[in-house]
Parts: sequence; structure tokens; C-alpha cells
Amino acid sequence: MLKSFMNSKRNYLLILVYLGIAQVASAQQKSITGVVKDIHSEEPIPFASVQFKNSSIGKLTDSAGTFIFYLNEWPSDTLQITCVGYQPFNYFIDKSKVSLLASINMERGTFNEGAQIRTKINKGLFVWRKIVEHKPKNDRYRFENFSYELYNKLELDLKNINFEKLGKFKPLRPISELINANIDTAEGVKYLPSYFTEALSDYYYQKNPKKRREIIKAANTNGVKNESVIKLLGGMDQVVNVYNNFIPVFDKQFISPISDNGDYYYNYNVIDTQLIAGNRYFHLVFTPRRKGGDTFEGDCWVHLGTFAIQRMNLRLGNEANVNFVENLSLIQEYKMIDDSIWFLSKDKFVADFSPVGKDKPGFIGRKTTTYKNVIVNDSSVLKELSKNKTQEEIITLPNASSKGKEFWLATRHEPLSKAESGIINMIDTLTNAPVFQNFTKTIKFIGTGYKDIGNFQIGPWMNWMSSNGWEGFRLRFDLGTQ
Repeated sequence: MLKSFMNSKRNYLLILVYLGIAQVASAQQKSITGVVKDIHSEEPIPFASVQFKNSSIGKLTDSAGTFIFYLNEWPSDTLQITCVGYQPFNYFIDKSKVSLLASINMERGTFNEGAQIRTKINKGLFVWRKIVEHKPKNDRYRFENFSYELYNKLELDLKNINFEKLGKFKPLRPISELINANIDTAEGVKYLPSYFTEALSDYYYQKNPKKRREIIKAANTNGVKNESVIKLLGGMDQVVNVYNNFIPVFDKQFISPISDNGDYYYNYNVIDTQLIAGNRYFHLVFTPRRKGGDTFEGDCWVHLGTFAIQRMNLRLGNEANVNFVENLSLIQEYKMIDDSIWFLSKDKFVADFSPVGKDKPGFIGRKTTTYKNVIVNDSSVLKELSKNKTQEEIITLPNASSKGKEFWLATRHEPLSKAESGIINMIDTLTNAPVFQNFTKTIKFIGTGYKDIGNFQIGPWMNWMSSNGWEGFRLRFDLGTQ
């Protein structure tokens, strides 16, 4: 019995020793987790190189642009991040910290540097030819019909606005104070997220005869209840298709990098291949052959076998000439459905407008669209389109603009970013604040000439006083019922 007790005591001590060793090892281990993003589009950058300076320790970001290191000691005090098309970035490490969380925003560079590969066979040109050859099998408009659930969100950000000077203008002072109270200045504000809308709809398409139908099920327009505004949030007018020979950018038609004649306008290089979820992809980089043309620069990931586009990144080069546009990014992502069909899953458009100059007040527009529940060549799509009275119809459901927060939390295709959530909170605060309500009423009175007082309306104020040489000074007051 004594022996049994001693054995159990010894085992207990061994367990304590092992736990102690594990705890010490755990306490000594360092970790850094991060995500690498494009500073303009805020999209993750997959397969960027993340390397500790002056060491052999490094890795690539995954397909979502994230990385993680577990280390016994920090190899150096600097993490170097590089990727073709971006300026190198150095992230400095505080060695006194045990764990770090890094958000790394990469500035645009050039796709020419590091993308020139000299071989007897131009692999980039070969991949481009294969993409063009397989376009009829990969373009979604090859289907006789299709449908999907579509989620759209639009954000507008003001930039280069001096809110301190704005606050000195007395009529705007209360509004300026209210806005500044809702801005997070912890990391320094470069722009003010100012407006956000979102919509959820069902979209139906038929190729021949061409029919389109969209049912807008929900719209969060932050106080704007106009149905024409809600319809703009739908997907009826979204015609960006990288498989087309031309891609519209405002009032111009730009040549797609996978145009049938793309080799006349672009240089192509394959800089990498990656295995993602059991599928191998080419990383194809393209740059304009001539400056000043209506072309893009960027890169794409191409599925080996089907030669379908998995992800396309387009941006305007410095030589592009589009009125008032300083920067522009267009990102499209595709997913495989039914193990053989590639279909668009995400569409993001970011444009940086500077109407009066680069450092002058302007705004940034961000529109993101995601696609779910894709159905192709199905009788259910035809049945829904048979309800059309015209070739194209947009229907807004009666309660579309009255959905609550719980509905949006459950149905959004992706959670809101910190900036998007902040906009909603700021607009709610503004629209419910008495000072803002009084301010908007005053602006409306000045602009329209009329003011509502209960069930009565006074105005227009511009007719209250008049003077001429014949009648002299006259007063007039107008009162009406609503």
C-alpha cells in the first residue's frame, strides 16, 4: 500500500514537472500574426514574401494575405515584406513583446521591377494564349441562364478636408464638433468615412432572348428612402467582365489584359506558381507595352488546366488619362462551383477622385459586390424571368428599406469593416442629434424658401421683402397648409 502511494506521488510530481517545463517553454515562445493588404483597395495580398531581415526565416502570405510565425527568439528587429507591384515594406519589431499583431499596408510600386524573366520560351505569352483559347468555356455569359443572390455595399470617404478650419465657420461649428466626436484618431486620420449603403437582391439572367430581373429584398440607405437611389445599389448595371475585350472605366473603354489582341498592348510574365487547396495556379503579371494607352497594369492568378481566372487585380497606371481620377483599383475573384464551373464570387471597385487637384479636397468611392447561391442553366431561373412584363425589370419589395440590425447581421455576405460600422454609427448619431436636425432644416429653408411649422408652411422667404421705384418698399408674408 505504501509502495502504491509512493508510485502515485512520483507520477504526480512528474506531471507537475512536465507542466512546468511546458509553461516555461510557452512563456519563452514568440509569435507574430499579420495580414498584408493593398493600401488603396484594402484587399489582402496573397503570396507576398515575409522575411526576417538578415536571416533565413521567412514565408509567403497565404491566399487570404495572412501569415503567422512561432519562434523561440526574434531573429531580427525588422520584418521585410516584398511583392511584385508594390514598394518594399519594413515592419519594425519591438523585441520586448512576446506576441505581435501586425496590419501591413503596401504602397503601390511597379510591375516592371522583378517581373522581367528571360527565357527562350515566353511562358507569360503562352499562358495568355491559353486564357484566350479557353475564354468561351470560362466566361459566365456562356450559360443560357443563371441566377444568384447579390450583396452590394457602397462607401464614400472624404479626403484632404481640414475639419479644424471647417469648425471655425460658425454655422457649421456644431456639425463639425459632432463629426469630430465620432472620428477615431488613434492612428491618425487620412480620410473621413462619410457615407455607407448596402443592398441584398436576387438577380436573374437569360441569354436568348435577353432578359434580366432583379428583386431587391433589403436596402440599408442610412436615412435615404428614395426608391431610385435603392435601385442604383442593385446589380442590373454592373457590366464589368474581364473576359470581354474591353472594360469600361467611366467614359472610356480600356483594353482588357485578356483581350483577344492583348499581346499587342501588354507584356506578360509568369513570376510564380502556387498550390492552393489542391489546385495549381500561375501568377501572371501584365504591364502596358506603350505609355499613355487605355490599358491597365496588374496581375492575375490562373487555374492550371481550365486556364480560368481565379483572381484579377487591375489598376490604372500613372500614365492613364481619366478625368479627376487619381487612383483606381478593380479586383475580381472567382470560385469553382460543381467541381467544374468557375463563377464570379466577388467584385470590388475603388476610385480615388481629386476634382480640383491631388492635394485638394476630394473623395474615395468603394463599391464591393459578392455573389452567393449561384444557379446555372436551370428551369427555376426561366420560371422567375417569365414574370417579366418588359425585357428588364427591377422590383423593390415593400419592406426592403425597413430591415433591422439583426437582419443585416444574419444576411450580410461578409461582416462590416471597422470603418463601415463607424459610418453607420456616425450617421445615426448625426441624424438623431437635435443640432443636426436644426441645421438641415435651416439649409432646406434657405435652399427651397419654405419652412414647415406643424401643419402649416411659410414661404418662400425671398418674396417677403421687395422694393421698386414705383411701389417703394413692400412686405409680404405667405402661409399655407400642408
